[in-house]
Amino acid sequence: MILFLSFLFFALLTPVMFKAVLPLVMESQFPTLTRQALEALIVTDQTAILQSYLGDVFEIGSIIVAFTLCGLLAQEIADRSLVLPLCAGKKAAAILWAKFLVFGAALLLAATAALLVCYLYSGLLFSFEIGLWPVLRSGLLQGFFMAFLLACLLFWGALVKKTLAAGLLSLGTVYGLHAVGGILRLQDYLPVGLLVAAAELAPSQAAIFRPLAVTAVFILSFVSVAVLRLRRFDWNDR
Repeated sequence: MILFLSFLFFALLTPVMFKAVLPLVMESQFPTLTRQALEALIVTDQTAILQSYLGDVFEIGSIIVAFTLCGLLAQEIADRSLVLPLCAGKKAAAILWAKFLVFGAALLLAATAALLVCYLYSGLLFSFEIGLWPVLRSGLLQGFFMAFLLACLLFWGALVKKTLAAGLLSLGTVYGLHAVGGILRLQDYLPVGLLVAAAELAPSQAAIFRPLAVTAVFILSFVSVAVLRLRRFDWNDR
């Protein structure tokens, strides 16, 4: 519920900011400008609004996701509650992949649905300038990136076994990759390339395939390492 409401909050807030809040701010900052001059300075492009929303979700939404789900594995390790399903015969791989699939699907659905809401609301407030399919595709790409963040949380949770540390290290991973990709122009070969492709709204197939494949490799590697860590964990250690 927290994740869905967080995404929905940004989806509804961004068009309102451009429609109501930004004009008031511009009028207070530039009282000498005419109404026509102010309207020329204010963004009323639906594409720009959607891109602004996508940027907000990465910058702030990632923090919400990280600290909402940072205890998904780390807290269970700290509380020794994972002993129960393991003693019941469940395998570590099944437990972790079940967590990833359930919460990954929730993040994918939340990201796609929220971007669709932002698209519809911005279209009603301004005008519809792009088709529905590019918006859905961008929402799915952003959802896959959030699934990568989820894999980071499982990975660091298995290694450090502390909820806050797992959240901070996961944020450091995604923000660090974003910075490295931007500086070295390697976005197409990193998971952050999904965000770049999503913001374009009409990316090429190559721009989608490369980061999507790399993200799948990262997710598989992170979850596999977390599984190995759980298998070697001494549950009798105090």
